[in-house]
Amino acid sequence: MDASVKTPYGKLEGLRTDQGGEAYLGIPYAKPPVGVLRWKPPVKPDLSDKVVPCKELGYSALQKLDPVMAASQRPQSEDCLTLNVWVRNSSKKGLPVMVYLHGGAYVEGGSSDPLYDGANFTARNDVVFVTVNYRVNLFGFMNFATVPGGEKYRESGYLGLMDQVAALEWVRDCIEAFGGDPSNVTLFGESAGSGSVALLSVTPAAKGLFQKAICQSGPMQIYNAPEITAPYAEEFLELMGCANMAELAAKPSDEIMDVFSNTFFERHIHEVSLIFGPTCDGAYVPRKPLQAFKDGAAGDLKLMIGTNADEFAYWSLYFQDIEKEMPLFWHEQSRFHFDGRLDDAVYERAFAEAHADQEPGPRYLEYTNQIGFRVGSELMAEYQSHYNDAYLYLFTYASKLPGKGSCHAIELPFVMHNIHLSDLEENLTGEVPPEHLADEMADTWAAFAAKGSPSIEGLPIWPAYESEQRALMVIGEDGWRVENDATAVDRELLRGAFNCLLKED
Repeated sequence: MDASVKTPYGKLEGLRTDQGGEAYLGIPYAKPPVGVLRWKPPVKPDLSDKVVPCKELGYSALQKLDPVMAASQRPQSEDCLTLNVWVRNSSKKGLPVMVYLHGGAYVEGGSSDPLYDGANFTARNDVVFVTVNYRVNLFGFMNFATVPGGEKYRESGYLGLMDQVAALEWVRDCIEAFGGDPSNVTLFGESAGSGSVALLSVTPAAKGLFQKAICQSGPMQIYNAPEITAPYAEEFLELMGCANMAELAAKPSDEIMDVFSNTFFERHIHEVSLIFGPTCDGAYVPRKPLQAFKDGAAGDLKLMIGTNADEFAYWSLYFQDIEKEMPLFWHEQSRFHFDGRLDDAVYERAFAEAHADQEPGPRYLEYTNQIGFRVGSELMAEYQSHYNDAYLYLFTYASKLPGKGSCHAIELPFVMHNIHLSDLEENLTGEVPPEHLADEMADTWAAFAAKGSPSIEGLPIWPAYESEQRALMVIGEDGWRVENDATAVDRELLRGAFNCLLKED
C-alpha cells in the first residue's frame, strides 16, 4: 500500500521504500518561479485538499551540464522549487527533523543526486529527513539590482536563500503530518549548502525556523557585497543583447542557459563559484555575516562545523594540473573576498615558512585548504562558542583514488549512509569504504539532531569547542580522537586575512 499524508497544500501520496520506510518526492513548497515570478521571491503554494502525487523526484534547477554532478544530468527546469521527505513511519509523533541543503558552488547541484537519498538514513535513525531544491546561478544568485530596470529585482542576488527559507517555512507548517517536531529542526548542508546554512543562521527571516545547524566544508567567506557582482550582471545583459531587465526576463530559458553555459561560464572559469556567492546587502542578510556570528546573531543555535583534510584535491576532477590552477583560483578569491590580502607574499612569508619541511606542491594545497575552509570554520566555532554549544571536526578518511585524499565532499556518503553507489565509487571513494564509519557518522549526525550533542555510545565523548582547549574531533578510518588546539599555528598565521570580513577592519 502506498504512503500518504494530509497537509494544508493537499493530500500527498508517496511510496514505500525498499527499506520499508516512506518517501514523498518532488513536493512543491512554492509556486513555480516562471513567467512574472522569474527572478522574484518564492510564493507559497495555494491551500488545497486535492491529491498530489509525490512519487518522482522534481526537476533540477537550470544549470550547466557537469559530468561530476549527478543532479545536473537529470531533467532541468525553472519549475524546480520542490523538496523530498523520508521517514520510517509517519504515524509516529515528535521526531527530530533534518533538512539538507545541497552543494554546488551556488551554480549547480540538486536534491535528486542519489547521494542525498534519505531511505538508508531513516531506516537506521528515527528522524524525518528532508532535502531541498533551490534556484542556482543566474536564476538564484545573480545580483541584477543595479542594471537598467533592475530596481524591480532587488532580491535577485539572494533568491536561492529565500527559496531555502520558504522550504523551512513549509517544514514548519507541514512536517507534523510526517511525524516531525517543527520545534526540533536541524538545518545542515555541504559546500554551498553549508555556506547557506551559515548565512541563514544570521538571517532574520530564518529566525526560529531551525534550532541546530551543521556546516560541512562551507567556506564562510563566499558571499558578495552588491558592488562586487554588479559588473557581472551588466556583462551578462550585454552578452544576451539586452538593454534592460525587461528584455532579459522575456528571453526563453534555453537561450539564457546557452549563453551562460557556453560563454559566460567558460569566460569566468576560475571565479564563477565566487561570482554567484549570495549578495549580502544588509536588507536580507547582514552585510558582514562573520561579524554577525561574532556578535551573537546565531546565539540561539547549537552548531556543528567541520572540514575535510584535503578539501582542494577534489578539484582535480575538473583541472588536470591542480597545482597550477590553485594559485589562479586564489588570486580571484583574494580579489573578491579578502581585499587583495592573499597575495604571494602572505604565502611565502607566513605559511610557507611555518611549513618549510613540506614539498612545495602539497604545501600550497594545504595553504588553500586552511585559508579556504579550515580557518574560517574554526573562527565560526570560536565566535559561536561564546553564546551556545559549538562542535568542531576534521574528517580524514582518504580516498583510494590517487591524489584525492580526504577531498571535498568525501564525507557525504558516510553521513548519508549511502556508500554503495557506483558513481561515488568512481568519483570519490574509489571503492566501498568501511561500513562501520558510515554507521558511526550517520548515528552521530542523527544524535546531534535529536539532542544537540554529537556524542554517541561507543565513541569518545565529543567536547564542545571553547577558547582554551579548542577541542577538535578527528574522524578517520582508524577511529575517532579528540585533539586540542590542533591548528594553532595556521589559525593565528591566517586569522588576520579574515579581519576584512569584520566591522573593525
